[in-house]
Amino acid sequence: MTGPHAEQRARQGVTIAEVVELLEYLAPPSLAPHDMPSGLQVGTLQEAVETIVISPMPTRRAALRAAENRAALLITGMPLLCTPLNALRWDDPIGERIAYLTQHRISLYALSSAFTTAPGGFDTNLAERLGLAATSVLVPAAAEAQVKFVVFVPLDAVDRVQRAACEAGAGVIGRYSHCAFRCPGTGTFLPEAGAHPTIGTVGQLEMVEEIRLEMLVPEREIKGVIAAVLEAHPYEEVAYDVYPLRNPGMVYGRGRIGELPLHVSLDTVLAQVHDALGLDEDNRARVSHRPDRPIGTLAVASGGDASEHLLYVAHRQGADALVIGSASPADHVLADGLDTVLIEVGFAASIAPGLQRLASQLQDTFGPDGVKVLYIS
Repeated sequence: MTGPHAEQRARQGVTIAEVVELLEYLAPPSLAPHDMPSGLQVGTLQEAVETIVISPMPTRRAALRAAENRAALLITGMPLLCTPLNALRWDDPIGERIAYLTQHRISLYALSSAFTTAPGGFDTNLAERLGLAATSVLVPAAAEAQVKFVVFVPLDAVDRVQRAACEAGAGVIGRYSHCAFRCPGTGTFLPEAGAHPTIGTVGQLEMVEEIRLEMLVPEREIKGVIAAVLEAHPYEEVAYDVYPLRNPGMVYGRGRIGELPLHVSLDTVLAQVHDALGLDEDNRARVSHRPDRPIGTLAVASGGDASEHLLYVAHRQGADALVIGSASPADHVLADGLDTVLIEVGFAASIAPGLQRLASQLQDTFGPDGVKVLYIS
């Protein structure tokens, strides 16, 4: 994983602001498909964090578990506050929950809906958990901005600098990584008084054979790429350029659709869904109908919003079935009139694979600083 905290830091303490920085790097809120309330809903960004508790919803069970630990941050896939708060009453369920969090100094962060659509987010992880290796976006929503990064490097350092830039997120085009263009040329510079040149002498004009190294970089990665290049580059002062581009980058979008390895019966698909998502006898998936034909193309969508009409979209794209967290009223109305089977698994189960992955990412990033990460289903 790349990002602002990918390397271990030699220091003490982590703040909520640093955790939020990583969360918004993984899924920029500006790319959220709808404006569901999100962000830090209880607490302050300057608060120290020793424990991160991750749960699909801000349930009492999740809050109790957070209260058992010191300096806890509760991260949820659903907000606690969905509308403006006009009063804080102990006899109101939301008010009681906020009061409990406040009394125990538990901070609450609600993930934005960008975590649903982002590559590596909830939809992607649900697809992978159900065995869809190669998928495409069901409903494209936005494309990440890209920039062109250009740096001038002496010949003997080009490989090192390019490797550092690529490890920080540069040079990815589609399914290819380490993509770059190199063009030779001559760089000139005159070290002034006080300079400590790697090549040349103070007060003398130098002419050095250099390589112009060009790479595409997602806009959110550019700060990390620049930092990595400056560390790997041998020069005291590094010449580089960043150009804005109109090229669309990685696509953010709702849902995923792909082919199963084999065409199988609906019962086989349901068995895989229940096993992969840990659904028991008391929490079975709801199925709209049972077709005679086998299932070969599967669409998935985590969570669910009343304004979405994903079943018809999946049907138009040839999906034999749609696995979704919470189907919209429109999906239920259309379900018995379409060939595409609607399989509803529940909000929490649908985002669980993505939250589990997020828990691992947070542990890898902040664990070296002593932060404990817990996942509560």
